[in-house]
Amino acid sequence: MNPLQAKFARYVELDLQARTQIDGLLRSEGRLVPAGADLIREGEPIHFVKLVIDGWGCRYKLLEDGRRQVVAFLLPGDLCNPDALAAEAMDHSIGALNDMHCALIAPEVFDRACLRSHSLRQAMAFDACAMLGMQREWTLNLAARPALARIGALLCELHYRLAALGLAADGRFATPLTQVTLAEATGMTSVHVNRVVQDLRGRGLLHWHGRHITLPDPDRLAQLSGFSPRYLHMNRFAPGTSAGDPDLAAKSPRVPPRTESKIAGAI
Repeated sequence: MNPLQAKFARYVELDLQARTQIDGLLRSEGRLVPAGADLIREGEPIHFVKLVIDGWGCRYKLLEDGRRQVVAFLLPGDLCNPDALAAEAMDHSIGALNDMHCALIAPEVFDRACLRSHSLRQAMAFDACAMLGMQREWTLNLAARPALARIGALLCELHYRLAALGLAADGRFATPLTQVTLAEATGMTSVHVNRVVQDLRGRGLLHWHGRHITLPDPDRLAQLSGFSPRYLHMNRFAPGTSAGDPDLAAKSPRVPPRTESKIAGAI
């Protein structure tokens, strides 16, 4: 199953027409974006709907002093700019965190595929809800969560999304993330991020070796961080058994235990 089908199957039951249309979209022109390069920059005109097939990307904004704020991570199966049917130019940039393979889909082809399949349109609506939910959650992360919960919630989100694609197992996933990238996504300094990472390691909640991250106890990290995956809308057709799997949405606590949140708030 390709990554777009894998993700959309978490939202709705895809019929044959939907799967056929998705297969057609993936046969569009492809592009390999090297690690560190931009797929598209802020202000550039939009000619294609861009779909991540392999690799990781990020949405980001640049400040006048050159600092970068990462506002979203893009994983396989993610549409980089589903608003291509309406927007004329990008209001943010998209960069590759590692070598990223994308499909370039003509907007009219994308629109036609959605019109031909009711379940594909449903999946697109759920995907739009999930993207909006992630933006709200990231706003909460930046504005209100203490440092440890901020990073913990982000790691839980990534783990959950990757597990939905079959790219995480037993709490372990490959990632191009660095502590600098985490700092850019959480509004923290890299020194502060390093201190939080060491704290999570000391609690037995994080193992980070090179390009692999392991969350030994995703449930506890979710509780500590106040993470609930409801906003991702991925649990409707997906069996799961742990906080890293997409069926735990209804069970994950929304507020971390009082004792642990006090500890997190001190960091």
